[in-house]
Amino acid sequence: GFDGRIIGMTTFGESAPAGELFKMFGFTVENVVDTAKELLA
Repeated sequence: GFDGRIIGMTTFGESAPAGELFKMFGFTVENVVDTAKELLA
């Protein structure tokens, strides 16, 4: 809905080990959990 959040990428073409890219783009357990908590608050 309009009050939702998206955790996604707006760019492409980055090259690095997956773990580094996940952190760089915010795809971490901590970020996903924090975002979910914000939405449920």
